[in-house]
Amino acid sequence: MKRILGLITLVCLFGLTSCQKVIDLDLNSEDPKYVVEGTVTKDSTVHTVKITRTLNFDENTAYPTVDNAIVTITDNLGNATTLTLVSPGVYQTANYPGIEGRTYTINVSVDGKNFSSSSTMPVQVPIDSLTLEEFSFDPETPFYALVANRKDPAGIKNYYRFDLYRGSERFDGIYLQNDQFADGVEVLEPIFGGDYASGDTAFLEMMCIDAAAYKYFYTLSVNAGGTGGAVPANPDSNFGSQCLGYFSAQTFERRMKIIP
Repeated sequence: MKRILGLITLVCLFGLTSCQKVIDLDLNSEDPKYVVEGTVTKDSTVHTVKITRTLNFDENTAYPTVDNAIVTITDNLGNATTLTLVSPGVYQTANYPGIEGRTYTINVSVDGKNFSSSSTMPVQVPIDSLTLEEFSFDPETPFYALVANRKDPAGIKNYYRFDLYRGSERFDGIYLQNDQFADGVEVLEPIFGGDYASGDTAFLEMMCIDAAAYKYFYTLSVNAGGTGGAVPANPDSNFGSQCLGYFSAQTFERRMKIIP
């Protein structure tokens, strides 16, 4: 019981100390914005960038895709590639390796406007094992949380993002951790998300991301949480004020666990 209370206290403390500024939402119905969402992933040669436009505040349709952009990605060694439109609003590379430690810059040119952002791919922190933490708040329905056990590198600020699955079903939600309270030590922090029952196959994907990408997803999660009935706000894009969205050079690891 003491261990459970300690874990809960740690999670609460993390939430209280991670607050960052959130940009005010622009509801100007005459000024829709572009939204760019792109990643470069370690050990992959195919990377995807999605481009859409925002809607007027009173519109209730799917976000319109942007199909006429010129999208390029260049690393700090000068290796460049131009992405190809593969489906509405979706652009991809063909054979462009993602390598940890390199800084990648995306440039988007569309309708006479240009957007750019840079992201440095962190050195990958490997998962040593994927385990379960059981919380029996209700003896009849125990709650399981996944734990990506790993050794955090000392003296380096590390940021982690997770996707959780039950079989092929991806759970909604934004799951983040950093090493603010775990620099250089073994990380045993549970990830509170998903809904698992005995016999389920749980998958966890962990991405090591840089500080700017973490800030984007953190402010996005604050907005999604609707804290205090506040007016929704735009997350902190690492494109600055040029457009909405994010660009992230990231590592990737996937693990599986059967719920007992």
